[in-house]
Amino acid sequence: MVKLNLKEIFKTKNRFTGSYRFKPEDIGLPPDLGELKEPLEVYVEITKEKGGYRVHMEIEGSVVLQCSRCLTLYQKDISKEESIRIEPYPTRDVMYLKPSELDVSFYEDEEAFDLTGLIREQIILSIPTKPLCSPECAPRPASEVGVTTLGDLLKKVNVL
Repeated sequence: MVKLNLKEIFKTKNRFTGSYRFKPEDIGLPPDLGELKEPLEVYVEITKEKGGYRVHMEIEGSVVLQCSRCLTLYQKDISKEESIRIEPYPTRDVMYLKPSELDVSFYEDEEAFDLTGLIREQIILSIPTKPLCSPECAPRPASEVGVTTLGDLLKKVNVL
């Protein structure tokens, strides 16, 4: 887990940069979303802004997903660039955000900012809710995946 002391870093600098390699177990991706098989390469650039920080990150890697139609496993590239504003948690009970402010994440402790958590969040947001191995994918026949009755299906997904 990578934790940064932003308060200490920005006492002497206006900008922080770093390159990291995260092992799959460092990210802790929930198994029902997919599986990271190889390390992720991440480049981070953080700049101080009024009331918070701007985090620019470049993530390179892939995740193994199960196609929601044919149930085959396939590898999806999750490489992306993202720029996110981070701020301390608001102290007010109600907050109003403009559409331009929707790229905001919040941190609990400026002296122990969890960069790994922010990376995990961005990876989860990049995974489709209904993953497809290809746009032309056709569902496999139920008999081909070993399901012929509702009971078979429930056993296959470990409900029974």
